Amino acid sequence: MPLRDTGRRLRLRRTGRVPADARVRHYDELDDDEQDVVRELAGDPRTAPETGDLDDGDVVKFTDYYRIRAR
Repeated sequence: MPLRDTGRRLRLRRTGRVPADARVRHYDELDDDEQDVVRELAGDPRTAPETGDLDDGDVVKFTDYYRIRAR
């Protein structure tokens, strides 16, 4: 999915706990744009434009569990 033009920015934060109500996505399930963003932001305190299907509160299993923050 292409990047959304919403003006919102994503940040990934490593998390040791996955909330019971969180949608968990595995890295391999993400499309190419989403994988690029996760790879770019994992472990880096930067933001990137919001992507197609990653929403605030989602958790992505990559090298660790990362919670998506969209603002």
